[in-house]
Amino acid sequence: MQTFEGRKIDQNSPLSEYPTPQFRRDSYFSLNGIWELQILADDGSTSYDGEIVVPFAVETLASNVKRRIKPTDKLVYNKKFVLPEGLTGQRVLLHFEAVDQVADVYLNDIHIYHHEGGYLPFTVDCLEAKKGENHIRVEVSDDTTSEIYPRGKQAENPKTIWYTPTSGIWGSVWLEGVPNQVIQSLNIVPLFDEKAVEIGVKFEGKPISSKVEVAFNGKMVASGSLNEDNKVVLLLSIVKPWTPETPDLYDIKVSVNSDTVHSYFGLRKFSKVNVNGHEVFALNNKPLFLTGVLDQGYFPESGLTPPTDKAMVDDILAMKSLGFNMLRKHIKIEPMRWYYHCDRLGMIVIQDFVNGGAKYNDFLIAFAPIIPFKFDDTKSMKRLGRKNQAGRDFFEKEMEGTVERLKNCPCIAIWTLFNEGWGQFESVRLTKKLRELDSTRLIDSTSGWFDQGAGDFSSHHVYFIKIRLKPAQGRILSLTEFGGYSLRIEEHTESKKNFSYGRVKNQKELENKLTKLYRKQVIPLKEKGLSVAVLTQLCDVEGETNGLLTYDRKITKVRQKVMLAINEELKK
Repeated sequence: MQTFEGRKIDQNSPLSEYPTPQFRRDSYFSLNGIWELQILADDGSTSYDGEIVVPFAVETLASNVKRRIKPTDKLVYNKKFVLPEGLTGQRVLLHFEAVDQVADVYLNDIHIYHHEGGYLPFTVDCLEAKKGENHIRVEVSDDTTSEIYPRGKQAENPKTIWYTPTSGIWGSVWLEGVPNQVIQSLNIVPLFDEKAVEIGVKFEGKPISSKVEVAFNGKMVASGSLNEDNKVVLLLSIVKPWTPETPDLYDIKVSVNSDTVHSYFGLRKFSKVNVNGHEVFALNNKPLFLTGVLDQGYFPESGLTPPTDKAMVDDILAMKSLGFNMLRKHIKIEPMRWYYHCDRLGMIVIQDFVNGGAKYNDFLIAFAPIIPFKFDDTKSMKRLGRKNQAGRDFFEKEMEGTVERLKNCPCIAIWTLFNEGWGQFESVRLTKKLRELDSTRLIDSTSGWFDQGAGDFSSHHVYFIKIRLKPAQGRILSLTEFGGYSLRIEEHTESKKNFSYGRVKNQKELENKLTKLYRKQVIPLKEKGLSVAVLTQLCDVEGETNGLLTYDRKITKVRQKVMLAINEELKK
């Protein structure tokens, strides 16, 4: 099975667009394309020796490998390249957007980097790069069952809501030439009430000269220099608030010494306000009902990696066309271009942190939607898959890295710390820490169940039974998963198995069920303060057939006018 975009993959130069629009330099050289690959077993034997299309995981059709690997296997990637004219004589940085799970990088046979994780990027200083031919080797191992590393929805034995693993390089790889001292990161904080923006710069060395410029539609609206703390607050001469209907963005240019980077921001504010005695979500100090879908970001031919840049745009626009103003990015960190497209197209994002830990309790997963289990997550770590201290430490480290990675994305309004108890632990303490890391966004501490009273949301998942929610005291009442009706469409479904939370026979029945569910159960809850509704889900995924779109994105299962009418009623 393939999407239309999957058939358009350029194997020699896939996903060639600049990977990080939020932090862009003029120097860029993509290494996506054909690499050499060996799959080595622990006994030294070779089970595969050929080519792979980077950045697609070995398990995918798009990689041209499509093989499952064992935890004891080693993936060995090799790529030879010649530095382009513009990069010779400069300091060269090598970027990996995502490699799952443990990776060692060699340049010209010299070990230059060790990485552990799977969802966050890393950058390597290529001091060993030279004129003429260079050789990169990346050795990767991946144990999907590891109790330490994040895995999201990946499973050794995919079924129901768990999917095919992602191993090896699955994000873009590229080079850029930079000066000897570089801008390492930006911290962009929109100050909506003050009609200003604060920009902080982390610089590798001592800034001798600096200039920060902000433009809107090509017109300069503010400029200044960094203070002794490497920050500047700029008042905007043109004020254009960011909203889903008017996703206006300001361009930023930051120059420090001889390094220059480009970025952007949206002037917006996420908060909660009181309406009729209930706390509700607010955008720019005004109440806004968030109506959206669960978005897991899987593609049939390419897994966690979008097949093309347009494929990301198509998913976002498909949901906007149905009247949704929010996507809950579920248990995955997307390529940075996905967030860029949400920023410029006007789609608010609820961003989940990626879960990990030991195998989860099947009984709890099956019956938690029906039986109100209660746990103290400082004491029930074994039940929730977090007995391993190293795994807890790694999650906390990844939480910090995720915030650092995504903090400058205007579209992200809410962090989801834990989902349905998967690997949950010490959520009260971690919610406080997350608030210290980022005070500009709201926090859904425990989405679904095992609420510990922390965070900004009373967050519920309801399947199988009638939706009955009580008003939240001092928090925002939210329905962060519901629905999940399955309409199986033959020749557009990958698996013979159908997992869902209720089945329908045809489009008319699906539309009737959705209309009744929203109008009889969801919309009336607005009187109790309901402010967020997340329908399951954007598209089918492998054996899960409860999407609004088929897995190949070729069929929308509901008519646009039906979903638009529901969403307009929700937003009133």
